[in-house]
Amino acid sequence: MRPYDGCLYGFVRDQVEVRGHIELRTTFTDGTASRTVNIRYLVVNAPSAYNILLDRPALNKTRAEALTRHMKMKLPSLEGTLITIKFDQKAAKKCYENSLKTKRGVCTVTNQPPGGNGLPE
Repeated sequence: MRPYDGCLYGFVRDQVEVRGHIELRTTFTDGTASRTVNIRYLVVNAPSAYNILLDRPALNKTRAEALTRHMKMKLPSLEGTLITIKFDQKAAKKCYENSLKTKRGVCTVTNQPPGGNGLPE
């Protein structure tokens, strides 16, 4: 991992610490066609339901179109065919719900009499 000077804003309502970046060969495939490109990923210190987010430079580099409403991404292969990556909506929803469960803490609040130490006398 290489150092990265800068911060990520607006990701989880606040500034997020970027620990560094790494460039990885990433393959996009739909089972019939594929395309491999080098993509720079930022490593951040933030709780998230997502494992990875592709930014605009990565989408532009691959000439990909993200169809968030349909949970698909389309990009051209080097051979000129269209690669369509479909996302499983049920699995994505379950992953998101599970990430919310792990962020919730349980807190118990007890009332103590004024001046008391909370211990039985």
